[in-house]
Amino acid sequence: TTSSASASASTPRGGVALPLAALSMDAPSSSTAGTPEAPGPVPTLRELRQSIPAECFEQDLAQSLKYAALDLSALAACFAASPIVVENPWLLPLYAPLTGTIMWMVFVVGHDCGHGSFSKSNWINGIIGHICHAPLLVPFYPWAYSHKQHHRFHQHETKDMSHPWMTPERYQATNPVVRWLALDHPWGLFLGFPGYLLLEPKWSSTDGSHFNPASRLFDRAPKDERLKCAVSTVACASFLAATFAACDGPGAWFIQYGAPYLCFSWWLFTVTYLQHHDHDTKTYPEGEWEYVLGGLETIDREFGFGLDDLTHHITDCHVAHHMFSDMPHYNLPAATEGVRGVLEPRGLYKKRDTSNFLTKVFGLHNEVGHCIEPDRPRATADEIREALNSGGK
Repeated sequence: TTSSASASASTPRGGVALPLAALSMDAPSSSTAGTPEAPGPVPTLRELRQSIPAECFEQDLAQSLKYAALDLSALAACFAASPIVVENPWLLPLYAPLTGTIMWMVFVVGHDCGHGSFSKSNWINGIIGHICHAPLLVPFYPWAYSHKQHHRFHQHETKDMSHPWMTPERYQATNPVVRWLALDHPWGLFLGFPGYLLLEPKWSSTDGSHFNPASRLFDRAPKDERLKCAVSTVACASFLAATFAACDGPGAWFIQYGAPYLCFSWWLFTVTYLQHHDHDTKTYPEGEWEYVLGGLETIDREFGFGLDDLTHHITDCHVAHHMFSDMPHYNLPAATEGVRGVLEPRGLYKKRDTSNFLTKVFGLHNEVGHCIEPDRPRATADEIREALNSGGK
């Protein structure tokens, strides 16, 4: 399991200390790197960046637009074919996962827009980002803002966003209904992301509503983020209204859009969760956290079956992306080779075969969840009843 909040950040449970001083110096050539028992000095961010070919940081607008066009066309084709599934419900087990996977592919393209790596133009990034994310009910600008904080403070115990590790105290303080729906049980893999985007109260342990311009999410954000939130919310609401108008009743809507959306939500949770969680993952409290040190807890996961290529290497090239998020996804394989060349000899590179991702994510979520201690305080029936009787407070 992960290290506790009281444990030294540089000394993981059952591991060997990683020298924090190495962050401010070039790693010596005499490092004893390469053995899991004695990890080498942590490299500087500059050293990692110098390992990546310069062209990896260059955006190719034509290339970016190509991927956007391909993925959006595939999604449009799925939605266009969805009335056939309404007439033949037995096709739903095929249609929903297929469409949900394509929705996830579209999300990754919009993810490039959020990082500014789709193009050099903020306007193009904003327009394509909304075209990609509105059909997924992801408010582009607010998501981009909170996601940047996730990158900025990855594995920080209190400042990381989106998939934070919680102390038992914070976990216990989370509303028991939220714990039951999103944190304690398997259905949380489907409901966790929409809940994260939607819920505002602090007792939900979210970062604030991504749909509400008055949200606490923007308390420390640039002033224009609230206006940008309104724009993104209108885009999502407009697409949602269009889906209801296009479908013949709630049952058809669930088949044509609801079921694929839940599969997309599962994909987003699964990939993001597995990138940052495992039994040996460490977190760092304020005063001990460092950017590179936190980034080294990111895991490159090989899903196999062609999925890594299909989903734009968001799975198997995530370490390089987390260190340098300004690279377009199609350059991540080359960048990963450079970063791996620095980290792997020192025993600091995490790459894991996760072809069992379907069972791995459910098992890890059950055993580890989001709590830094293994025995997390799951919601009890009495706590849930009390919360419901008190109006959720």
